[in-house]
Amino acid sequence: MNLSNHRILPAIIWLIIVIIALLTPGNNLPKAPSFPHADKLVHFGIFSILTFLWCRVGTINADYQINWRKLLTNLLVFTIIFPILVEYLQKYIPNRSFEYADIVANLLGGLAGFVAFIILFKTKSRLV
Repeated sequence: MNLSNHRILPAIIWLIIVIIALLTPGNNLPKAPSFPHADKLVHFGIFSILTFLWCRVGTINADYQINWRKLLTNLLVFTIIFPILVEYLQKYIPNRSFEYADIVANLLGGLAGFVAFIILFKTKSRLV
């Protein structure tokens, strides 16, 4: 069995959850925690998980070596392109808004997910 076969399903499920959550009209969302910048923490968490899960898909071969081209492609798509695109699309969703601070939180979260993947890979964690 290919190593990525059991890794793609969680990544796809989380991607669908993220798309639904971020493109749902604001008045249909549950109330967020009421501390300052709570939404930025949510954005950070969403994209750290998303990037981590996609870093696991197709990036490690049977010899436990990283395919850097695939890893960097996943990083580009799920840490930079997708987070900026989905934030931009929020401009057109009722009761949602485009915020540069959300993009920063998305990008930092994605970077954290990537760093977590690299650290866990180097420690030979079963999570990767």
